[in-house]
Amino acid sequence: MKKAMFILLTLMMFLNLAACGSSVTPKVSNSPVESPGPAIATQPSETIPAASPDPQPEDSAAPAAAEDVPEKSLDPDTVDVDLTQLSSTMVYSEVYAMATEPEQYIGKTVKMQGLFATQEYNGERLYACIVQDATACCAQGLEFELAEKFVYPDDYPETGAEITVVGTFDTYKEEHDENYYIYLVLRNAHFL
Repeated sequence: MKKAMFILLTLMMFLNLAACGSSVTPKVSNSPVESPGPAIATQPSETIPAASPDPQPEDSAAPAAAEDVPEKSLDPDTVDVDLTQLSSTMVYSEVYAMATEPEQYIGKTVKMQGLFATQEYNGERLYACIVQDATACCAQGLEFELAEKFVYPDDYPETGAEITVVGTFDTYKEEHDENYYIYLVLRNAHFL
């Protein structure tokens, strides 16, 4: 039930994007597996996972799972997508591109800077790095899973603190109410 509310909230936030952006329409793939919503889209005080439904049958090709993504060196000098070097508008746009065409980013090393957010969901704690557009009216982000075994809250920054994280971009799929949802995540992540 919580996920359904979060999905509805995320869809409403995307409708607000028209007020935050220009008249340019981003390219969105027609394939349901290739058009997920953002992994995280929220205010810095809480993390809300969201995604779009995937009406494909259960036996269809799923996005790469964690074990399918090759483990890459997370050396900051070998980052494939460095969001820390972009303006706030460009960072927001790039994260939006990751949400609309994740297949182009799977397996790439991503470095991003933003606000730390966390939320407990189904007994599991989720962590995210949230970025805002230049006017700070819209926010998106990526969930991340640390490679190290940190203990929350002792080993994590405070909610809303600025963080830099680097990890390998991936997606995962969950079923909820007979629908499939695709989530975005940085795996094997590290704080810098």
